[in-house]
Amino acid sequence: MAEVVFGKKEGAAPAPVTEVVKTPTPVEGVTVDSKNTYSVPATIAPAVVAPRGLVLGDTVPSFDQIILPRLNIVQGVGKLKDSFPQGALIYNQQLPIFTPPDIDHQSGNIRRAGTPPVVITVLGFRPTRYVERVIGGSRGQICNTEAEVRASGGTTDWNEHKLKESSGMKLFQLLAEALVAIERPAHCADDDSVFVYPVGDKKFALALWGMKGSVYTAAAKRVFQTQRAIGCLRGGYPTMNFNVTTRLEKWPNGNSSWIPICLPFHKSTPEVIAFVADVLGGSITPAPAAGGAEEAE
Repeated sequence: MAEVVFGKKEGAAPAPVTEVVKTPTPVEGVTVDSKNTYSVPATIAPAVVAPRGLVLGDTVPSFDQIILPRLNIVQGVGKLKDSFPQGALIYNQQLPIFTPPDIDHQSGNIRRAGTPPVVITVLGFRPTRYVERVIGGSRGQICNTEAEVRASGGTTDWNEHKLKESSGMKLFQLLAEALVAIERPAHCADDDSVFVYPVGDKKFALALWGMKGSVYTAAAKRVFQTQRAIGCLRGGYPTMNFNVTTRLEKWPNGNSSWIPICLPFHKSTPEVIAFVADVLGGSITPAPAAGGAEEAE
């Protein structure tokens, strides 16, 4: 921002003009003269000039201020099934990173070959929340606590929901959201548009993976949370990466859904650990192995 101070007497020579430059936000490495004196030509009428400049910052936003791409499994309901094969793992609703094989179960013939498992590293989980169960695959209301669920006229108990469903009681399910790093599959183009994080000799993309219902049980509860408590993830979620595929699971009530199959693959390299620490803004120190504690159960 600059201020111009001027003055001129009738018939007198042009008065010196002093420009005072104010820099409200110093910028490292830039030197600005605070005072410059020069003469205004007699043919130019003096004017008050007070331009305003942009004040820019370089604040790194927190995770609640950004929108990350999501990882989804294509089910038999929802819009994704109109564009992708059921059971496929889709990044950002655009890119299939895993596709299961299509097998004719009567003849045993493979109509479409599947892709290799996708390699995923869990960086961590957000606090568990509750999401309204909505028919059709869309996401319903989200509550942070069971008290909020009750206040919204809902329940987390299936039997209570069935008993009071006719009166409008909603059913809420646990929602676990994991921040994951996805290793670029060989069949995905290496064009620096999706997998933009080079780590060692590999490239990664970041995504949020929301797990609810059968996906929550199959991945968050049965694998990641269990392994974090008593298995190969006791050194921390990012210390091991997993091969992830999908499988069609049929339920006793006659329904079916695609669930993730997550198997420990190998320990994360030091480069991956350093990358995760940089993303999370801290340091990760894997716990030392004790009697094979770091190995998969």
